[in-house]
Amino acid sequence: MTLRRPFRPLRPDLDKFLFATVGDEVDGVPLSVISALVRLGLDPWEEAVRLSSLSAREAAHQLARLIVELPGAARPPGEAQEIARGLVRLLPPHDPARTPAAQVQIRPRYRGVAVPLGSPFLIVCFLVAAAALVSAVIHGGLPFGIGGP
Repeated sequence: MTLRRPFRPLRPDLDKFLFATVGDEVDGVPLSVISALVRLGLDPWEEAVRLSSLSAREAAHQLARLIVELPGAARPPGEAQEIARGLVRLLPPHDPARTPAAQVQIRPRYRGVAVPLGSPFLIVCFLVAAAALVSAVIHGGLPFGIGGP
């Protein structure tokens, strides 16, 4: 029985590569290629297809660059290159007739939440806090004894 289209893997030929381990995280949990690429703001399947369109040497070089850029996993370039060479062997065979894809720009997705200083959200929060403080002072003080009788 074959799976219906929504339940079929996107590219089964990329699974060995995408689910391979890049290394361990700080707490010892294995980090897969798919997770590493998502952390860098890349679509894992698009990046795997792009890398497979390159020669093994170029794919390893570009993958090593990505591994070095992983947040929270400081790996020296030599170690990243060694990891990348092993991972590139898991990609589908390179077809020299294909045109190589362009190098990607990394867009980290997991940064802290940035709220602009003059944002409407902060202004509303400040106004609500100020109104609560004024109301507490007018109606009998604050619960911890400031401003009341």
